[in-house]
Amino acid sequence: MPRPVWAAIQSFVAILLVVATAVVSVAPARAAAEARTALIVGNSAYGFAPLANPVNDATDMAAALRQSGFDVTLATNADQPALQAAVKRFTDTLKARGGVGLFFFAGHGIQVGGENYIVPVMNKAPTPEELRAASVAASDVVDAMTAAGNALNIVVLDACRDNPLPGTGTKGLSRIDSGARLFVSFSTSPGAVALDGEGRNSPYTKHLARALLTPGLNLEDTFKRTLKGVYQETAGKQTPWLSSSFFGDFVFREAALAPGGGTPPPSPRPTLPPTGGGAGAGPTVASPREPRPTQATIAPQLAGIYRADGRNPDGSRYKGMVALQPTADGMRFTWWIGRQIFRGTGEFAGRMLVVNWGQTHPVVYSFGAGAGAVLDGEWADGTATERLVPFALAAPARATPQEGRYRVAGRNADGSRYSGTLTLRRDGDLYRLNWKVGSSYQGTGRLDGNILTVDWGAATPVVYALGSDGRLTGLWEAGRGEEVLTPE
Repeated sequence: MPRPVWAAIQSFVAILLVVATAVVSVAPARAAAEARTALIVGNSAYGFAPLANPVNDATDMAAALRQSGFDVTLATNADQPALQAAVKRFTDTLKARGGVGLFFFAGHGIQVGGENYIVPVMNKAPTPEELRAASVAASDVVDAMTAAGNALNIVVLDACRDNPLPGTGTKGLSRIDSGARLFVSFSTSPGAVALDGEGRNSPYTKHLARALLTPGLNLEDTFKRTLKGVYQETAGKQTPWLSSSFFGDFVFREAALAPGGGTPPPSPRPTLPPTGGGAGAGPTVASPREPRPTQATIAPQLAGIYRADGRNPDGSRYKGMVALQPTADGMRFTWWIGRQIFRGTGEFAGRMLVVNWGQTHPVVYSFGAGAGAVLDGEWADGTATERLVPFALAAPARATPQEGRYRVAGRNADGSRYSGTLTLRRDGDLYRLNWKVGSSYQGTGRLDGNILTVDWGAATPVVYALGSDGRLTGLWEAGRGEEVLTPE
């Protein structure tokens, strides 16, 4: 064989060996980069009210999480001492390893006095007086996970079946307050009852396990897919509840390799504020100079006026305008679609907003990080979609419009431009606006947060966002017209 050819072959083989060695070494490094620990509990064999599916649910969830890289402890038909011991070992492991923790319970759960109790397996139904002492409080599990100081905790309760102990509590479970390191999901809405299911699994666990096995889904998409699946399978009788202020990035299972080869993306890690270091520190630690977002910082960044572009269940299209305003628990939505007004309240679940607007089906919006994010929404029944594109963001701090004279620059619904002047005066809780744009127009406005809604005699109001620079930037004619008021 000619020497140049042989040298080329040797070089090629050497490259292959280097690549192979790198591939072999990368996989363990990725696996070790992020500790993942799960405790899965399924209780079916209650002596007083047995359930068909929780053990199946727990077994299938454990299998799905193992395929997602979790070290899983599976406990089935656990009595109180076994359950308490499992929780203690689980939270001790979280404290030592850090990373991501996940607690899943399927079985009976009962709300008493606003507290959720996980009911261990027992032969005889406890009396109301015995229930607290004989059960495990969900808040105790959450508190122990939080105290571990790890990067992210996920709490999943498929435990909202009918109360089997009449007189001991309230139907369904009560809310659990989430935080920047906590993602909570119930199989149904607080105060509602979930279905045990007629097949092998409950509707909730069936769809969650399927989502967990889907490569490339992040935390929000996993539970969004679960919510939609449960809602559609139960024809709207059951809607999973989600709540979180976690705005980091976490993917359960990496996306598969592309058909043409290449390497998968780096192992996804939760991105969190500093955990304080030590054995319980999270896998990635943010610089104190670069704090990670929380609900308290994200909600004001979404406040403002948006254009809506949607598709109705019958396939027809619509356009309108929407005002988003922060509340203590999430966001308040007001839509102007044609001459109709709709209102709803949205709850954060990471980078999602689950919005109830008076209909049986919520709208689930996904959004990106940072101010000016587009919100892509879909009805839980899958029949309609809506995209909200920011037009003007409101000032992050509470402010009031400046009284006096403004320059007016606007665009009519037909695309033509106009300009003029406006005077604004405060009159108690109202604002009086007087335009001089060719003709004179008057309007009366009310300020809600940093959103000023002005009735000026037309079918729809002008809705302005008050900016940090004092300008009022608004939409009218259901979003087809726009106007900017600049103080002089």
